[in-house]
Order: sequence, then C-alpha cells, then structure tokens
Amino acid sequence: MVNGLLAEAGEAGRRAAGWVRELAARQTQEAHRTVLGRAADAVEQACGREIVPGGEGQLDEELAYDLGAGVVTGSPLADGLPELTAGERVALAAVCALAAAMPGAVLGELERELPALAATMDAAIEAGRTAAPSPAAQRPAP
Repeated sequence: MVNGLLAEAGEAGRRAAGWVRELAARQTQEAHRTVLGRAADAVEQACGREIVPGGEGQLDEELAYDLGAGVVTGSPLADGLPELTAGERVALAAVCALAAAMPGAVLGELERELPALAATMDAAIEAGRTAAPSPAAQRPAP
C-alpha cells in the first residue's frame, strides 16, 4: 500500500514538474528559465525521494528555497516578471506549496494525505493549463 502511494505521489510530481518545465521553456530571459527549471527539479524531488516513511518530513533548505513563493516573481537578475498569466502564477504557487507539503505527509496519515495532495496538484496543473495564454497571444507581432 505505501509503495503504491509513494509511486502515485512521484507520478504527480513528475506531471507537475513537466508543466513547470513548459513554463520555463516559454521564458525569453535565461534567468527566469533557470529559476523555473530549478523549481521543476525541486517539485519532482520533493514528490519523490524526499517522501521517506518514518522520516522527519522536512525538506532541505535548498529545496525549500526553490519551492518558495518567490518562484512566481522569477529571478531578480532578470528584467520584470516571468512571462506567465496571473492564473499560471497562482497554479505555480499552488504546485510548489503542494510539493513542499508532500514530505510532511509521513508525519500524519500518509494514506489520507498523499492522495489528496497529489489530486490537488493535478487540479492545479489543469488550472494552470487553462490559464495559459492563447497561442496567438504567444506569437510575436509581424
């Protein structure tokens, strides 16, 4: 049972990380691509090998930083904010918060918490995809 729950959480993390990588790929500024790429890696790791039954349920400092709410504002080394819609920012913040919560599920009721976190993460991804700019809005003007 526990292995199945861990696999489910890992799959949700991989789906979410893939979506965050899609956001990163859309960025025209390398610094924002880097921040979002690190967030994607952190989401995948937090939803996978960081969930340790019997463990302390804590993220290391670097992962926690990469999943922090600052990911929606991108890199301070870039000009302006990442090229995301408001809805994508909300979904990104939710995905990062949910990923950060995954390891802590080992301190509570793993069987109840991991599926709820994974389902909510999938819903956040769907909301983010729905909030994406239209393909016409992404193309440069002629």
